[in-house]
Amino acid sequence: MAAKYEQIANDIRGRIIRGELQPGERLPSERELAERWGVNRLTVTAAYRQLRAEGLVESRQGEGTFVRERPPVHVSLRERYEHSRQAGFIYRPGEYAEILSADVVPAPEDVAGVLGVEPGADVIRRVRVTYEGDTPATMSTSWHPGELAEACPRLLATQRIREGSPRYIETATGRRAATIRQWSLARLATPEERERLSLDDPAAVSEVHGVLSDAEGRPLEYGVSIAGGGRVLYSEERSLA
Repeated sequence: MAAKYEQIANDIRGRIIRGELQPGERLPSERELAERWGVNRLTVTAAYRQLRAEGLVESRQGEGTFVRERPPVHVSLRERYEHSRQAGFIYRPGEYAEILSADVVPAPEDVAGVLGVEPGADVIRRVRVTYEGDTPATMSTSWHPGELAEACPRLLATQRIREGSPRYIETATGRRAATIRQWSLARLATPEERERLSLDDPAAVSEVHGVLSDAEGRPLEYGVSIAGGGRVLYSEERSLA
């Protein structure tokens, strides 16, 4: 069974995610929560500390603890793909991406396993930070089979692909994304992630993985996206038809 402070944090987190607690809403005081849960105030302090590290709540001097006004938004690979098919471009209004690198590298063992290639085989790697206005929202890496390099040279350029890489690959090769598998986890941010995403130290991040495959089950893209301010754990596989 989870520790009491984790139970309290889980309850509040769930209410925020479900929209029962709105951005800017004041949360119960530590004394009120301690009485409600039958615990001491130190336990409630630990619960609020956990939620602050995840970016879901904030403390205001002399006022109390509040749901954050504008927690970072984490848009999944599936949502971006479906948006690109409907709108013709990958990013939503107010978003833009800075492509940090785009190159061919030897496949790390974990990436090779997902893409179905041998470890050390050539794969394409694109690294980016996506902003909402002036605020860094996500840091992500996309991996593609190296065999796409010749037919899809824009994957190797540090310019944005307006329609998104899955649509670009489809146009260039005729291979359309047919299924997506997604899973995610929560962990502490690395120093680089804290710097890139302007996070506190320590801070929790959600790490969302997604694999787009064509109708024959061959992977087209493996994306790993990091965002602060959320804690998500799920697994999903679905058709994109």
